[in-house]
Amino acid sequence: MLKKAAAAGAIAAALILTASVSAEEAEVFLSHESGFYDNTQYVAVVNYQGNDVYYTTDGTKPDSSSEAYTGLPILVNENTVVRIAVYSDNELVSRDKATVKIRTTTPAASVEGGEFTEAQSVKLTCSDPDAVIYYTTDGSTPTTESKKYSKAIKISKTTTLKFAAYSPNNSRSKIVTEKYVITEDQFDNKLCQVLFELVNETRAEYGLAPLKASTDLTKAAEIRAKEYSVYQSHYRPDGTKWDTILSAYGLKTNVRAENLAYYYTTAKSVMNCWMSDPYHRGNILNPNTEYIGLACYNNGWCNYWCQLFIGGE
Repeated sequence: MLKKAAAAGAIAAALILTASVSAEEAEVFLSHESGFYDNTQYVAVVNYQGNDVYYTTDGTKPDSSSEAYTGLPILVNENTVVRIAVYSDNELVSRDKATVKIRTTTPAASVEGGEFTEAQSVKLTCSDPDAVIYYTTDGSTPTTESKKYSKAIKISKTTTLKFAAYSPNNSRSKIVTEKYVITEDQFDNKLCQVLFELVNETRAEYGLAPLKASTDLTKAAEIRAKEYSVYQSHYRPDGTKWDTILSAYGLKTNVRAENLAYYYTTAKSVMNCWMSDPYHRGNILNPNTEYIGLACYNNGWCNYWCQLFIGGE
């Protein structure tokens, strides 16, 4: 038996069927299978024996009083149930049916997903004037119960945006997924920003959660880096231990650590230095650490680096 898909392809190409028909192929059927289609379809009746064919497009069962099929394809541009009744010598010999669902035009975003260093304003549009767009920002599948699009969506953090269009007489459009990765710098100092990213990349390699940047902890690290430029020790110039700086910012916790280094000109080189030492590596890879503060102070001839770590309690 001829496959309907093959017949549909032939009709779409030329709307004319010419073939040597065997006895097994001598039947009448619709050119389309039931299913979803992305644009207007032309549904034809494959009728090798020249039987009388009647059809409906409103879902009702056709009979000899229904509209006669004359050979011209049936235009389907919205969800439609096409049914045929085949008669031979005024006797009903077969029926066929296809539920042809036309998808609403797929909507588009004004900004494609990608990596950005600042927040994005994303507009959604659809060429179908009757379509309504619904969207989600949590990665879930959009439905008519989701947020209805009405104005530009502000993406200020890493977000998976999914959206689809719904139109009254058509099926839901294909779902579009756009992922926006917002990588706003956490540090004004570019060297510190690179070091921050290296720390979290390294922790990820060991299956550890990323550290969060802390503004107050960074302020404390900046003071310690300057102190370290005049007094190379984990004690402060006034003789107190390094962690007294945490109390000044209300940051002293049970989990706390400091890494210091000087001279290194790049974030990668100082990171390699710390990772090569068990004590400093242990501070970077402490699973109980949650926040980090970073500083790189240059006194005119040399860089002085400081990492401060604290837990979340």
